[in-house]
Amino acid sequence: MNRQTNIKEIYGQYAQQLYFTALRITGSSFDAEEVMQDTILKYHNFPKKEGIEKLGSWLKSVCIRKALDKLREKHRTKEFLEEYKEEQIPAPPPQVQYTVEEIRKTLLLLPDNYRTILSLHLFEGYDYQEIEQITGTKEATIRSLYKRAKEKLAATILENKKN
Repeated sequence: MNRQTNIKEIYGQYAQQLYFTALRITGSSFDAEEVMQDTILKYHNFPKKEGIEKLGSWLKSVCIRKALDKLREKHRTKEFLEEYKEEQIPAPPPQVQYTVEEIRKTLLLLPDNYRTILSLHLFEGYDYQEIEQITGTKEATIRSLYKRAKEKLAATILENKKN
């Protein structure tokens, strides 16, 4: 398919979506840009392009995996998960509503492990078993991290509102 072999068209159509997916996971604009470009290069160098049925899904999957690999470069997996294990996070007041903008800005302030789990579950729509397969982390740990991440996100938003 000519549409799939034109790298400029692929870049124009998917670059922004890939960038924001990577940004939500890595939390770094620089890393997100690098992941997005690496994803498009992987497609460009992929020998069996005609075997890709859903290009957007394929690119997103590659992007997510590359973003997670980028995080693994920065942190060893055990240190990455154990560092925040004992952290006590105050529960937010019940029935508090947040704007998308507040969530988006605050998400970037969270530790990598919290941001990754929230992004994969809330924004990308993966369930806990899928996140377990992607990250190699036990489902119970993912559930615990997700709960803590939501609490930390809410607490950080409230703290930012007070300031």
